[in-house]
Amino acid sequence: MAMLLAASAYGAELSGRVISSEDGRGVAQAAVTLTFSGGHAGPAAITVFSGADGRFTIADESLGKRDRISLTARKLGWRQLEPAPSGNAGADATVYLARSSNIAEIAPASAWFAGMPGGTARNITLSGCSSCHQMASPRVREYAARIEAVSNGPEGDRKALSEWRKLVRHESWRAVVKYMRSKHYAVFPLESPMNLDAIDWPTAQNAAYNFFDVRQGEIIAKYLADHFPTQTVHLAADDYRYGAALGVSRKTVIREYALPKDALVREMVPVPNSPYLWGADVRRNLIVRLDPHDGETKWIKVDFNGSTGPHTIVPDDDGRLWVSMIDHDQFGRFDPRTEKWTLWTLRPTNLPDTQAIGGAAIVHDMSIDSRGHLARDAFGKIWVTLVGSNQMGTLDPDTGAVAFHDVNALKGLSPINHLIYSTVLSADGKEAWYSQVNGYVGCIDTATHKVVKVVPFAEGEGPRRMARDNAGHLWVALFGSGRVAKIDMQTGKIVGTYEMPDPAAAPYAVTWDERRKAVWVVNANSDAIYRLDPSTGRSTVYPLPRQMAYLRQLAISPVSGHLIASYGNYPEGSGPSMAVVIDVGDD
Repeated sequence: MAMLLAASAYGAELSGRVISSEDGRGVAQAAVTLTFSGGHAGPAAITVFSGADGRFTIADESLGKRDRISLTARKLGWRQLEPAPSGNAGADATVYLARSSNIAEIAPASAWFAGMPGGTARNITLSGCSSCHQMASPRVREYAARIEAVSNGPEGDRKALSEWRKLVRHESWRAVVKYMRSKHYAVFPLESPMNLDAIDWPTAQNAAYNFFDVRQGEIIAKYLADHFPTQTVHLAADDYRYGAALGVSRKTVIREYALPKDALVREMVPVPNSPYLWGADVRRNLIVRLDPHDGETKWIKVDFNGSTGPHTIVPDDDGRLWVSMIDHDQFGRFDPRTEKWTLWTLRPTNLPDTQAIGGAAIVHDMSIDSRGHLARDAFGKIWVTLVGSNQMGTLDPDTGAVAFHDVNALKGLSPINHLIYSTVLSADGKEAWYSQVNGYVGCIDTATHKVVKVVPFAEGEGPRRMARDNAGHLWVALFGSGRVAKIDMQTGKIVGTYEMPDPAAAPYAVTWDERRKAVWVVNANSDAIYRLDPSTGRSTVYPLPRQMAYLRQLAISPVSGHLIASYGNYPEGSGPSMAVVIDVGDD
């Protein structure tokens, strides 16, 4: 239920209290979200958190300019009662919460894995299923319920019925795995020649062109058939907890900015000496400029005759933007001051001329430094990962010279099965590190172009996006196992492994925060961000304001220290389409 208020009555500030309906005491660390009606300047929603006494304050200059607003409060293990403002229109707003024994409607997608066994099969399942959407999303849970609704009639003994249902369950999940193979083509832009409408079914089902191979697909189907809950309408409050203390306080503020529902903005970044935030819309071949002051957006098309699929967007120290594109093998530089593009084609000559995913270079990530800014090696070159060929590419922007370099390969995996992903340069520019979601972490000598270090990970661990600090450590998000690894870049050895609060959170990316000396971890499944303290190894949890809050990257404003991100579920429209700005509240 939402409390509708006349915003103009409150001016630029709204205060109130979240109260337990049972004893009248304040409820601490409840997320209080003020949602505005559309058509007005500023964020679409503002979230703060209640203090120890349940009190909260929302202050924003746009508050008094809105006609209608709604106020909601949420906290894991509680449910909101039908609220009403107390007293006169200008008085404090009071929101009542009651404890709830069933958290099924508010728990994150990862909660449904809490009762499922851990190990390699679960890691492979999380790594394979969570790359595009949350697992288990509401649609996944609905599908699971439909499987259980199937029966062979009231006749027959219980043992026979039980065995028959196991068979149905397994075949049903196998069907989903096949469906998801084809849905991998949804990562490409609508006009792409690799769109599913242009691909025949045998090609769409070819595991050599996919993000997981045949064997892994069978492991996923069997694991879900054997262990996924047979009902998802009830989840006991004690069956899922955040797993660590909350880091939010009364000073924490989360602002969300609405983007079009048909957009798929994977990530947002700040740019040096600019008031704007910038994002890449992979489905619509656009980049977006967002003014966080008034919420105004400007959409800019890539200057290319065809689809491009802007994927990863990174600023440089001069205020320019570098954009990798997964379609037509494009890599670009955009100057926000002139709004001019410079494009390069990065396509290895050994790729086949085919429309299948396996015939595309799929330019993915580019080399970054400890701040997440574009980094060049000791020879002035930019390094990129090429998903389609399991290679690293180099570009010299000054001369336009392009080259491609092989990395380690695992037996039995096609090039795209490795899913090479992130790349980070060492501080001296002499080493280019890369990750493979279905493989290892490795390092190429930027002078010899040879792999000089390989760090093995168990199958399903899922090394994904990485970051480095300024003390010679590489931090790696382990997408499948719900952990973060710390690698000594000099020795190439793992020197620390940190369990995240929720083992099914699917950590997608890590970001080094030099100001706070902390590692931020963004997740696909948990609707939360983690802050990892390297000095203690402990994490704290920052819950996000809504469900389906799938995060793929996190940037940090060098001026304010605010965290910048966007929600990025595939396909577009399957989750919230919003940019997110978080004031941690730690001064």
